[in-house]
Amino acid sequence: MGDAYHCTMALFINIESNGDPGMHHLGRALRELQDQVAATGADDSLAERAALAIDQINVSLDPVRYIAARDKGWDDTQRARGSRTLNPAYLTRHVTRESFLATVNFGSFYLGGNGAVHGGAIPLLFDQVLGQLANYGRPICRTAYLNVDFRNVSPLDTDLEVRAHFESIQGRKRYTYGALYHGEILTAEAHALFIELKEGAS
Repeated sequence: MGDAYHCTMALFINIESNGDPGMHHLGRALRELQDQVAATGADDSLAERAALAIDQINVSLDPVRYIAARDKGWDDTQRARGSRTLNPAYLTRHVTRESFLATVNFGSFYLGGNGAVHGGAIPLLFDQVLGQLANYGRPICRTAYLNVDFRNVSPLDTDLEVRAHFESIQGRKRYTYGALYHGEILTAEAHALFIELKEGAS
């Protein structure tokens, strides 16, 4: 892999482990749990036993929980270590300051109707990819708008390709574009605007 790939591993939510192996393992295990729960046919007894086991895990993690309003040093970069499991994980194949290419596979947790990826999960992917591209090697910015157009069905449990690139920078405004492909079929595309924060803004 090239240098551009390695320098972004801490920034992008990648399914490959890079440092903090325990945290990445925790993230992978939680993603698997999300898929298992979303697709389970467990009876009430098994569901209750599983819930009690999860309760115990929650108790063990609570003493080391970060609270954003209290712990000022905690921010989005810590969550990107592998523990952010709302967003779909992807395997980065290429990234620079101007463009991004990755493979993403939506599991059962993201099921919509008729075996398709839920429509709400795709904007999550685009906001993550385009936002991190907009922030890559630049002062921090925030999403101003994200417009997503759905072109075809995005299938579940299938390798999809996500592509993104910068369109322009105009002062504090950063315009980006992203597209999701199933093979050569465009399934969704997005245009987004991110605004660079003024000094001292949060």
